[in-house]
Amino acid sequence: MDAIIAKPGDKRAREGKLSGDDTGDGRASNGQHQEFQKRKYETIVPVIKLTVDEQKMFDFLKEMHREKGLNTTMRVAGGWVRDKCLGKDSDDIDISVDDMTGEDFAKNVVDQLKKKGYPIKSIGVIQANPDKSKHLQTATMTILGHSVDINNLRTEVYHDDSRVPETKVGTAEEDALRRDFTVNSLFYNINKDKVEDLTGRGLSDLKEKILVTPLNPEKTFRDDPLRVLRAIRFSARFQFRLDDKIVAAAKLENIRSDLKTKVSRERFAQELNKVVGGVGSPTDAFQHLVDFNLQDVVFAEPSTPFLKAESVPDQKRSSSENPGEEMRGPCLQRMRLVERIIGQRAEEAEALSYSKLERQVAYYAGFLSSYHGYEVKVKKRRQSAVRWILRESLKAADRDIAEAAALLVDAAHKFAALHRMYTAASAPVSTTPAASSQPRTSLKQVLRESGKVLLSIKDRFALALDLAYAIVVVAKEPVVTAKSDDQQHYKDFGLDFIHTTSSSKSKDAEGNGKKVQQAVVGSSRVCGYKKFDAFSQYAVWLADASGLPGCWRWKPLVTAQEMVTEVVEVDVVA
Repeated sequence: MDAIIAKPGDKRAREGKLSGDDTGDGRASNGQHQEFQKRKYETIVPVIKLTVDEQKMFDFLKEMHREKGLNTTMRVAGGWVRDKCLGKDSDDIDISVDDMTGEDFAKNVVDQLKKKGYPIKSIGVIQANPDKSKHLQTATMTILGHSVDINNLRTEVYHDDSRVPETKVGTAEEDALRRDFTVNSLFYNINKDKVEDLTGRGLSDLKEKILVTPLNPEKTFRDDPLRVLRAIRFSARFQFRLDDKIVAAAKLENIRSDLKTKVSRERFAQELNKVVGGVGSPTDAFQHLVDFNLQDVVFAEPSTPFLKAESVPDQKRSSSENPGEEMRGPCLQRMRLVERIIGQRAEEAEALSYSKLERQVAYYAGFLSSYHGYEVKVKKRRQSAVRWILRESLKAADRDIAEAAALLVDAAHKFAALHRMYTAASAPVSTTPAASSQPRTSLKQVLRESGKVLLSIKDRFALALDLAYAIVVVAKEPVVTAKSDDQQHYKDFGLDFIHTTSSSKSKDAEGNGKKVQQAVVGSSRVCGYKKFDAFSQYAVWLADASGLPGCWRWKPLVTAQEMVTEVVEVDVVA
């Protein structure tokens, strides 16, 4: 199968604009669409390989098209085409049709399924709901085992006070131009077995690994400011470079203002949850967020001043009067190191890796770790600043993420302090007069305080130790040069699979034996750490010799009810 693209010699197409009838604001005019219709196309090498099931479904649709005598051009749009061009599998199939509604097309499909004796499921119809990015009615159905969304090609007109467009049926060219990025504006023409690149540069941008908007990026972002966060997410997911014009537009004050006023907090959360729970580099995404000076828009602080948590001494809080300022430096560096550790775990053994929820919690906790020791007062009750930012400001859809991230930040900072207490308690006793006059930390104190932390963080204590290690490393080995150096700076830090206690052999691709930390109680997933032996020794002691893992599941030898009963019986006897 072939791909068709706008003729590369058309400079205006490469720049995402056409001459003559350009409105000047980035919108495509009628003259532009006429120009698209006249443009010649050339064939290039095949770029998509269909699976057997995909080929079967598309052949079925073409057979229906012939037998019913339809004039409809059937196109798969958006992310599926992009992913297939990149050689990735995708089940996100959206079909766009040009001469009927999605529901009417779905009814034709049902008729054909009945005719061929295939199983049929009911058609679902999702009415237009702009708040959920559903701007036209969409039909949903299952075709030969594939879940498919079907709707019209469309064009959009935005108004200055809203990111919700006025939408109407459009042409394929109009539909391509209204999309966020050229790599997402590709179509797969089912009728002709061709990829269509109607912006003229979608395929070349995929090859060059660059994100570009089909039209003027400032206008694109002003129409829908959420596209700034989508640019950040796609860049991190695919490791694509952001076009210089996108970077410049994202830094504009009016884009920052539009993000505040046009986009709901829930939509922020949806985008960021995909960043921290998906593939790619979440730290790269958050680095863009900071570079664009948008971190305080997305992670907005309360209008009232933070309160200092009474349980946290001043010396254990952020060194800055404004903890949000540390997002630009230490927090990103901690997050980078946590990302490295999470990657090491996944590469080493499945038993050591973290779940999607745990990864989301870890990245949010790393980025917000400077808020440790601060609280927000809500309706006469105080709550962790981390929880408030995620739950009340970001409106994180999953309450568990906010609660768990707040606990993780608290536990990680406490572990970072406890490793120093453990080192002091484990050191040989000094006989000098000066040393003997100083109070000495005992191992019992470390045991007691570590147990308190474990009771709060429970099964996620390995995750808390990973973040604690990042806190310790960044405090002692901060990156003081350009932001791009942090990945290189911390390349020699991370997990040390040799320095563990209970271990067994696993083999790498070359068959070399490697030691992997095994469960001490249940599945602790605790490993040693590089460069900082003192912290590694504390982590291994906590996971093994302390006997504390699993303490949150211990049952008391005597319950309160049993104690009361025993006291009553004694009184009766007396």
